[in-house]
Formats: sequence, structure tokens, C-alpha cells
Amino acid sequence: MTNFFGILAYCITMAGLLGFFGSAWISWFPSKLLDRFELPNDPIEGVRLTAPDGRIFIVSRALDRVQRYGPAGFEIGFRFGRKASKYGMSSSGNILLCTHSGELFTYSPDGAELPSGAFCGSQFDVHPLYASHAQVPRIAFNWFSSLAVPLWHPFAGWLTGVLGLLLLKLASRTPDAR
Repeated sequence: MTNFFGILAYCITMAGLLGFFGSAWISWFPSKLLDRFELPNDPIEGVRLTAPDGRIFIVSRALDRVQRYGPAGFEIGFRFGRKASKYGMSSSGNILLCTHSGELFTYSPDGAELPSGAFCGSQFDVHPLYASHAQVPRIAFNWFSSLAVPLWHPFAGWLTGVLGLLLLKLASRTPDAR
């Protein structure tokens, strides 16, 4: 497999595998390492929360990550490290996450976990509406993050991996040019 098509197929397959296991390998990095890097937003399962100050928070369920956008674009991202089922915004601009077991976790706009000590309840029945002044891309602002599209959801990684495997099969059928 020395042809270009075979090498390309191999790279696409590896990108798919990385994307499929994206949430796992991203958690191996030190917690603050990826905070200043924009990762692809999840256009399918991503939750968009608008803060009272007009900033937008995109919650990615697949990566357990929140990304904050302001008027100039991406500002910061942080992991919340818990599988949540509901998401909300408090009137003070804090992010509210409700786990499957009913625990409520509160995070500041900068990603610091705040004491909540409560269970999920009526906080998620009311959805305040705030005007937004943030610019939020569908996937990502910079080209490097856009190339990381297989990372936004395990299903996208799986599809990329299948595409790579099909291309590998096709590459093995084509004779090498000599």
C-alpha cells in the first residue's frame, strides 16, 4: 500500500477511530490544556444556552464540554466531566447541569464548579430568554477545528472510520502505478 490513495484511506480510518473514542482520549489531557482551544460544536445534540450578558454557551453532550462564545467569537471551553441529561442557564449566568440521577451541578461562566447542593427540580421548567450578541459558528471558526469534525460525536467518528475502511478496500484493489 504505497500509493497515495491507500495512505489517504489509512489516515481517514485513523481519524475516524480517534473521533469514535474522542470523549475518552480528550479526558486524558490535563483539565486546563484544551480550555483555550475551540473544538467542533455538535450540530446534532449540542445544546445552545444564552447568558444574560448575551454570550452563548454550546454544551456538547458527546464530549462533556461547554464552549463559550462572545461578540468576538470563541472565548473559552471547559469539561464538566459528568453525563448530564438536562442543561439550563440561571438568571445570574451560571450553567446548570442535571445528571441522570437528578443531581444538580452549577458552573460559573469561566468553568469553575460552584456549590449547588441541590437536586434538579423546577429550575429546568423555566427557560429565560436573553438577547445574544455572540457570534457562534455552526461547527467552528478556525480551519483546524473544522478539520476535527470527527471529534464532535462518536457517530461522526464511526462514519468517518467506515468511509476510511471502504477507501482502504478500494485502494487494495487498485494496482500500484509503476
